Amino acid sequence: MKRIRVDYNYVMDKYIAGGLSEEQLEEYKEKAKLGLSRLLRMYDNGDAGFIGLPSQSTAPLKKFAKEINGKFNDLIVVGIGGSSLGVETVCNAMLPFGYNARSFAERGCFPRVWVADNVDPSKINSILSECQPEDTFVCIITKSGSTVETAANFGVIYEWLTTKVKNPKKQICAITDPEKGSLRAMANDKGFVSFDVQPNVGGRFSVLSPVGLVPAAILGLDIDKLLQGAMSANKDGYEQILTLSAIYMYFMDKGKNINVMMPYSSRLISFADWFCQLWGESLGKSKTKNGQHISFGTTPVRATGTIDQHSQVQLYKEGPNDKVFTFIEVLNHDKDKKIVSPYEAYDYLNGHTLGKLCNIELMGTEAALKTADRPSVKISLDIVDEYTIGALFMLWQYIVPVIGLAYDIDPFDQPGVEEGKDYAYSMLGRKGYDSTKDILTEIYKKQNDFIV
Repeated sequence: MKRIRVDYNYVMDKYIAGGLSEEQLEEYKEKAKLGLSRLLRMYDNGDAGFIGLPSQSTAPLKKFAKEINGKFNDLIVVGIGGSSLGVETVCNAMLPFGYNARSFAERGCFPRVWVADNVDPSKINSILSECQPEDTFVCIITKSGSTVETAANFGVIYEWLTTKVKNPKKQICAITDPEKGSLRAMANDKGFVSFDVQPNVGGRFSVLSPVGLVPAAILGLDIDKLLQGAMSANKDGYEQILTLSAIYMYFMDKGKNINVMMPYSSRLISFADWFCQLWGESLGKSKTKNGQHISFGTTPVRATGTIDQHSQVQLYKEGPNDKVFTFIEVLNHDKDKKIVSPYEAYDYLNGHTLGKLCNIELMGTEAALKTADRPSVKISLDIVDEYTIGALFMLWQYIVPVIGLAYDIDPFDQPGVEEGKDYAYSMLGRKGYDSTKDILTEIYKKQNDFIV
């Protein structure tokens, strides 16, 4: 039995107006095959290295995790974007709710986990106030080694660590490029244990590299199972990848400018966040690979079932028909609870479980959107575990570049992000950015007349 199933009934013209005919689906699958062939050619030429990550050896990572097992009460992961969202996805999916509130013994002698991503002083201060320097392990992650938020947060945390710890290098590991970048230089100079992110693996495609695997291993999760799940993503001859890519491309061409990812599981909320970065940063481009100007991409939106039935679904059903929906269903919810009616008005709930109710409400949302001709696909997982999470990661890491490459878009760069970073560097006084500061001064002009 497949661990992940794709139900695309409600994007077909048999069910919704404006949907795909079977002929159109096959036509767009051919376009997806073009994108896939370009992607696989890149991998053969030494690029798109994420494709090979499922076959990597995990022995060094597990050995390291075993060496520090039971020695620390807290793990602080310092990173942002591709260096944090995947870690958070794995942790939120696999660790129980309230994990950090449990005792050391109740956690199996594994550390609590904190993610220092945003440069929000209240967040960083709160994390440090919860931890003790001598009982904390720090994992700093930045592929480029130059991410300003990560450098800043690590500077604060490193200073905090050194106030109480004589030999802090024993409590730090760095995950970065094997040769280049400031973090690689610092790790070498200070003697930090380090793990490499292959140069051909981009940050937002790095969750199945040491970026995601080292923190997961430290927390006692089954990283081999994650990779086994990832390896399964193309075992059907890429059929799920090609089908979903074709569907999204068709609706992009039809002007559906918003892609809503809506898991019906609180354990998968962070997966939707991870998806939003992967989709938005990879596909939102103003030029093709050969330099032709284009306005490409759709806006990713995170929603959560059943919560956002009480906020967003009203808009989705009766507002502009400019969206395509991706639901994620969990067929067997972990530790499901039977509902017992507390009052006769609620007796209709007797005999049902919370998990069944969650899936019934998903069915209701699907049906309500179908009657308004809103296209939706449903991804069904038999359970949430490391295997299915790994498979989800790899499925989407294929789909996104397949779409981009089919339209001659580079899904692996992010020039729009880099421009803003350069402006920030210039204001912070980083060497080599003086001319950028002059440009920013010219651009960033405002009038008090327009401030109230």
